[in-house]
Amino acid sequence: MNTASKVDLAAAARRLTAAQVGLRERRRFRRMPIEVSGRLLDPFGRELDCRTADISPGDVRIAATQLPNIGDRVVIYLEGIGRVSGKVARSCGEGEVAVIFDFSAHKREKMAEQLTLLINRNLGIEEPVRPILRDGAQHVRLEFETGEAYEGEVVDFSLAGISIKSKRPPPLIGMWVRVGNVYGRVARIIEGGFAIDFQTCGIQTPPPESID
Repeated sequence: MNTASKVDLAAAARRLTAAQVGLRERRRFRRMPIEVSGRLLDPFGRELDCRTADISPGDVRIAATQLPNIGDRVVIYLEGIGRVSGKVARSCGEGEVAVIFDFSAHKREKMAEQLTLLINRNLGIEEPVRPILRDGAQHVRLEFETGEAYEGEVVDFSLAGISIKSKRPPPLIGMWVRVGNVYGRVARIIEGGFAIDFQTCGIQTPPPESID
């Protein structure tokens, strides 16, 4: 891919819909560590404060001081996203549960588009909805744990990571880097640049002993 376009999670949602929808298929979406506050409505009608730990078009990991039970169907109102619903699938440790969405195909595509906007905004891409033209490459700011910072050209990106083209010498594999407000590690060297895998440390949450 020689030019960059917006993260196309909607296309991924359509591919998912073509297969049998179940836990295995839903987990084809990689959850992104986007933290959004919200309110959870449990089966007893109680409203609970919550926040997302990570989320994808297929499921979400929710943190709250009081949690619903496994198997409960819940409704969640997320800031900037709106109403979502699904079934609590499992506990994810103290204070967290995973909820599998019961979305229709249309709703999954809409969720994918909303996550697209959030991710691009946090990457520092100002116009995520408009395609990037061949003569109008998109650039993002990169800040490395060494203190070095410069702009790189976006070659490709997704929920899993981003590929960068740069005339600079490539950084070391494993090095922490911040792309906008998203943190990741240099995963591999590619022709004319390098690829970064996003980490689950979370957006706007720096990794330990790393970038200030």
